[in-house]
Amino acid sequence: MSASVAKNPFKDKALSKLLIKFSAPAVAGMFVSALYNIISRVLLGRTLGALGIAGISILFPLGFVFVGFSALIGVGANALFSIRLGEQNEAEAQRILGNAFVLLTLISGVLTLGTYVFLNPILGFLGADSAVLPYAREYTQTVMPGYFLFAIGLGMNNFIRASGHPKTAMGTQLIGAAVNIVLGPLFIFGFGWGMKGAALATVCGQVVSFLWILLFFVGKRSSYKLRWQYFGLKWHIFWESVCIGFSQFAFQMASSVLNVILNHALLRYGGNVAISAIGIAISVNTIILMPMIGLSQGAQPLIGYNHGARKYTTAIQTLKMAIRWGTVITTVGFVLIEIFARQVVAVFNSTDQELISLAAYAVRVLNLLLPLVAFQILTTSFFQAINKPLKAAFLSLSRQVLLVIPLVLILPLFLGLNGVFFSPPIADAISVVLAFVLLKRHFEKYRQNFFFSKKH
Repeated sequence: MSASVAKNPFKDKALSKLLIKFSAPAVAGMFVSALYNIISRVLLGRTLGALGIAGISILFPLGFVFVGFSALIGVGANALFSIRLGEQNEAEAQRILGNAFVLLTLISGVLTLGTYVFLNPILGFLGADSAVLPYAREYTQTVMPGYFLFAIGLGMNNFIRASGHPKTAMGTQLIGAAVNIVLGPLFIFGFGWGMKGAALATVCGQVVSFLWILLFFVGKRSSYKLRWQYFGLKWHIFWESVCIGFSQFAFQMASSVLNVILNHALLRYGGNVAISAIGIAISVNTIILMPMIGLSQGAQPLIGYNHGARKYTTAIQTLKMAIRWGTVITTVGFVLIEIFARQVVAVFNSTDQELISLAAYAVRVLNLLLPLVAFQILTTSFFQAINKPLKAAFLSLSRQVLLVIPLVLILPLFLGLNGVFFSPPIADAISVVLAFVLLKRHFEKYRQNFFFSKKH
């Protein structure tokens, strides 16, 4: 057996088994990753109240910026990596891996340095008023090294999964989560460090996760390694990676802009308690959507590989299977959220009745169309995986830029705070229709319907 066949993780297994193999660890990892991010908000909500939650919630847009640039290189280069593996061009795949690591490090470094230099103006721009600013500043000053490592690790973890080690990729998130979950309560409660303690626990978790990734790519387990000869930057790799990853980048950057607008709208129409409420609602939403993102991450290398190998029907079948599974995940989440919203948000703060009532209402409204979101996310990921960046970017931007932002700016003028809360589900409905239209055209090209392949 040749070396290339021996290490090919995509051959000789049923499609459902491959999707489980690649998605289950990603789903578990993303779920735990979301959970440990939420634990900090729970602990701070119980010690510092609404202002503590608002201090972290204000930083959502900054987090989206780091994730966006990580996706621009990491997700884009990973899709290119999978396609090259499908084409049996392993030398180029190695070069893509090395270039991605260098680019992620450079970009993350610039973002981190820029945040430190312009910290106060950035926090003011994000929506921190005089009451929240001290909390947000203390947290940000401490957590930035973690953001730096997180952006690199998030991008490189895609390559671990695509190279046939989804369980190791899951371990990246699990090990960081475990460190954060253990140290968070110790630093916040045991040492009484408050916001700084929550940030330090996050940094420690990211350091351990980054070392895990680094050891994998320089150790014996990986067939594709970080080597100096592949660190020389190549323009064509950068450009193709950016083109493919732009849809995810645009989505995250649009999410950042949206969250800035949300922060200011919430502060205007509901005050800091509204910012805290939406922060809780987004945290709860993340618990469900992160497994959904994990499913899309698991499906993407399968789709990219089969598309690169010209197995177009198999790529489409992978998408359809992922959509069915994803819809089950989001539907179950929707039912649980709508029934137990008040009990869930009370975990963050069990004494502030105004915050609990408003957050429970926000959770229910924001997730009204949650069962349909899986379709939109996976369709976007599909076009990205098959190197259709313009379609993927359009679907990403349609919800965040073309729809939610105008709605958040207009609806509150007539509906007040309700206008802010109802904007996302309205945008969800429209974006799902757009995704359906684009995907239907692609399916028709390959003589496919939506749930079962046609027999030829």
